[in-house]
Amino acid sequence: MNADPALPEARRTDLRRGGIRLAVWSWGRADRPPLVCVHGWGDTGASFAFMAAHLADSFHVIAPDQRGFGDSAWAPEGYWFPDYLADLEAVLTHFAPATPIALVGHSMGGNVAGLYAGVRPERVSHLVLLEGFGMPTTRPEQAPGRYRRWLDELHADEALRDFESADALIAHLRKLAPQSPASVLRTLVTLWARPVEGGRWRLKMDPAHKRVNPILYRREEASACWSETVAPVLLVGARQSDLATRFPRFDVMTEVSTRYRHVRQAWVENAGHMLHWEQPAAVADLVRVFASET
Repeated sequence: MNADPALPEARRTDLRRGGIRLAVWSWGRADRPPLVCVHGWGDTGASFAFMAAHLADSFHVIAPDQRGFGDSAWAPEGYWFPDYLADLEAVLTHFAPATPIALVGHSMGGNVAGLYAGVRPERVSHLVLLEGFGMPTTRPEQAPGRYRRWLDELHADEALRDFESADALIAHLRKLAPQSPASVLRTLVTLWARPVEGGRWRLKMDPAHKRVNPILYRREEASACWSETVAPVLLVGARQSDLATRFPRFDVMTEVSTRYRHVRQAWVENAGHMLHWEQPAAVADLVRVFASET
């Protein structure tokens, strides 16, 4: 974990939920206010270390590897979104059983955190969504094709390509986050992948995550959950993000803002979708100030 000497010491705790082992990373003293960070698709909780370097003096930062990612176990029966909510609840029950927590979610993790804050409003004191504002809505007529594709993919051989070297993986990571410092990308190699034979690197990710979800995304249902949130909410976008491309029909931050009672927006400059890698200090400053408010 400490390939970069500036990173704080990380502790790993293994939990079990529904037969799945969850690896959970934490930084800072356990007697400080809990701040739980939920990572996005393909990422790992361990990569919040770059933000934790700026937060661990004020918070007990806690970041699980979601099932099938990082050092958490793979789910043999596949991946279903409600399980991510139950896994998050297991983490909260272990680390903060009686204390409302500040909750941060990035991308897919923002979708998990956003739903959870509405379903369990009493458990969340502050909610920060980093480019995690739901997904574009789907249409009923897409259902037959989605189910057919899912059935076909169940019979396909699933694999993720190995990277021939650490440098090849760094080049891939730089495409995801071109403004990340070189030291961050070097550290991410060991967080995202493990070395295998021949000097290659293999991603710590279950290939089954590549399967299409046969259940259509219903934005109206997600919005109904968001509307139950009582915590103040901070929506954080990145100036070089592809938000406008992913949500071409509306201003997604403005649309999401209408679903919350107490909400504000913030933007991070010189960053794209992986803003917690590219500008960890700036994102951490936003989180610290917001999560410290009463």
